[in-house]
Amino acid sequence: MFDPRGLLRLILTSAHSDRQIGRMIGCSYSTVARYRLIAHKLSLTGETLCDLADSDLSRLFNPGRSAPRATGQLQPNWAAVALKVKAGHHLKELHDAYSEAAGDQPTMSYRDYCRKFRDYDVAAHPIMRQRHRPGETMMVDFAGFRPRGRDDDPAHLVPFELFVAVLPSSDYTFACVTRSQRTVDWIWANEQALRFFGGVPQVIISDNLKAAVVSHRRGQTAVINPTFQAFCDHHGTIARPAKAYSPTHKAKVEIGVKLIQRLLRLALTDRPAMSLGEMNALLGGLLGRLNAKGLRRAPGQSRVTLFEQLDRPALRPLQMEPFAFFEVRRQLLLGPDYHILHDQRRYSAPHTLIGRRVDVRANASTIEIWHDGKTVGVHPRVATIGDASTDPSRMPPNHLARRAAEDEDLVMWSRLHGPGVQAVVQVEAGRPFVGAVKTSIYRSFRDLARRVGPVRLEAACARALRIGEPRLAHVRKILDRNLEFTDPADFVAPKTAAAMNENVRGPEYFKGA
Repeated sequence: MFDPRGLLRLILTSAHSDRQIGRMIGCSYSTVARYRLIAHKLSLTGETLCDLADSDLSRLFNPGRSAPRATGQLQPNWAAVALKVKAGHHLKELHDAYSEAAGDQPTMSYRDYCRKFRDYDVAAHPIMRQRHRPGETMMVDFAGFRPRGRDDDPAHLVPFELFVAVLPSSDYTFACVTRSQRTVDWIWANEQALRFFGGVPQVIISDNLKAAVVSHRRGQTAVINPTFQAFCDHHGTIARPAKAYSPTHKAKVEIGVKLIQRLLRLALTDRPAMSLGEMNALLGGLLGRLNAKGLRRAPGQSRVTLFEQLDRPALRPLQMEPFAFFEVRRQLLLGPDYHILHDQRRYSAPHTLIGRRVDVRANASTIEIWHDGKTVGVHPRVATIGDASTDPSRMPPNHLARRAAEDEDLVMWSRLHGPGVQAVVQVEAGRPFVGAVKTSIYRSFRDLARRVGPVRLEAACARALRIGEPRLAHVRKILDRNLEFTDPADFVAPKTAAAMNENVRGPEYFKGA
């Protein structure tokens, strides 16, 4: 290849003839003579030659080649074109408008128009190489490839989801297959990734799927899914979703997704349909080979060795107990029936919170209702769709009385009274009575309360508890004798010692007999 800088260096520093230099460089002697003449006119020296750039040499010694070609074609405003493409316009439409606006002026073809626009777009949007510190981030994403496998019905194939996690400092990769992209599967996949890496990074960078992000509007802070936020709090890490429609913000996991789905697609070729567990077992073998494979960017190293050197010492300790999944729903308005709707079932909250916002935390067996950071209701999960779980302690007094009267429920009725009545009712309700006997006990308590009033009944029950006889019969006796406001200690004879007298014979008198 012709080297003009080397040619000039030989001209300035050697005594060879033009023909000799031409044979050494690989050009004609006339070219050497032309370069010698121009160098003499410019008074070129070795020092000035080092200061000149290649473009300057081309401009000085070959002005015809370095001059831009005058095509005469009308050049569009590429910045305005880029804005219209970002707004959703197609390049074909913009080229047609450009051709119509040019009139009689020469225009470029659609192919040249697209090529030059791509060149402009690449130059206008440079990509910054990211710095990845060991143990700082874990990038996670679901792949576009959805492998099909066997679910509960062996004859029916369903699409699974491929989850990939990458530690960008070492490119150490984890992958698993889940049933869906729902929150429960998303949390499970992230838990498996942390267990695989054996530690916790400082930040988890994810996509903007609903299992991770509730909303991420432009210019506003992302609202993290409450369940995913609780998962991150449990393990002591931070959830930071990437910018929407910006895969370059998590480029490492995008590369990992490409590699894993390519390997899995090839491995599933000509294989019978596999279950979820079988597919994850196959994926585990593929991961082992991928992580042990040598890297071109680090000769003699693999993802495993880089992980042991860089990421493993920098990861935070992992919690021994895995995250117990629960679903979180925030800011639910409590209606006038003081029940909230969750999973097509209703659960009661304190009636004093009607019209306010409450949060719900639900796991496989329990529904918790929270307000102002405190638990205000706990219910077992209702099995039947459409049913309701109502805590009597959260009902208004008039509703509680109505329910107790309809069901003739003695324990529910006792909640309308004080702790003394509730304690006596608990003892009576625990007796082995059924049917009409229990109904008669309820009616007896109710009639007794109507006859003597709630104040006297509470005092009588409290006195029955103090004497150790929490029974309905003893409460009746106390009320009949008007002893409910007396202290049982007043009716116990005090233990007084016998008065000593010289005429009283003590035990010492009979010892000598």
